[in-house]
Amino acid sequence: MPDMAHMQELLFQYSYLIILGWTFLEGETIVIVAGILAHKGLLNPWLISLCAFSGSFCSDQLMFSLGKYKGQGILARFPRLEKNSAKVRRIMLKYENLLILGFRFVYGVRNVTPVLLGVSGVSHFKFFALNLLGAWVWSLCFTFGGYHFGGLFSKYTEEIAHAEAWLIGIVLAGMAALFLARRLRRRGENPPATQSEDVQP
Repeated sequence: MPDMAHMQELLFQYSYLIILGWTFLEGETIVIVAGILAHKGLLNPWLISLCAFSGSFCSDQLMFSLGKYKGQGILARFPRLEKNSAKVRRIMLKYENLLILGFRFVYGVRNVTPVLLGVSGVSHFKFFALNLLGAWVWSLCFTFGGYHFGGLFSKYTEEIAHAEAWLIGIVLAGMAALFLARRLRRRGENPPATQSEDVQP
């Protein structure tokens, strides 16, 4: 059985790199968790915000640039993105600026939206400026949202020994469960090809 103290040490040693990488690939879960740990004094909330901002901003800039030059090919290659694209297009027609500012707050459209904005012809400068502001607001909201939630959590854990270790264990288990659930859901949406049925006489 792994030593919990050693796991804590490794987690905190690479915590900011984990936040940076996770927000480049995914969303707000890791930022909220890091904010909770910041309230316990284990992480710096401003460094969390900086890492979350950097990961999210760079990821969306990359996806926008890919949309500019390879957008149609990307949508054709990834049916899940194409499935969400109709929802994004409807919003984009009416609220383009608000969409750029706030798409990362809406579950299920973060990955496809920058691609579609690139395909639609939004200028690099416009997307850069609004994405910069949106990513910073997003990182602050979820970091300090997690931080204040950590304050509520601490009220119920003050008398529990090793509360931080329990929290980290719960978080890691929750992340693993979330990852597995997403993999299973995607497998269900894209079942493997089966052999065709025999032709009936």
